[in-house]
Amino acid sequence: MKVDPTGEKEWIPKKLKVLAKDKLGLVIQEEGVPHCPLEDAVAALELYKKHRMKWEKAMSYKMERTKEITKC
Repeated sequence: MKVDPTGEKEWIPKKLKVLAKDKLGLVIQEEGVPHCPLEDAVAALELYKKHRMKWEKAMSYKMERTKEITKC
């Protein structure tokens, strides 16, 4: 979570470049180097694999809640 300029807390997603560096130790999208979509894809997949269980659990919960809410 970041604080916006008005001082309000809000959820602002981090960039793939930052997540890859912080969570995986990978350096992608370097300044002055042409952007490589393959590096982005590999970094995204590695992030998913690292956090797969947590992600799948959260998605399963959200899907079940949606089903419960829409049963009316």
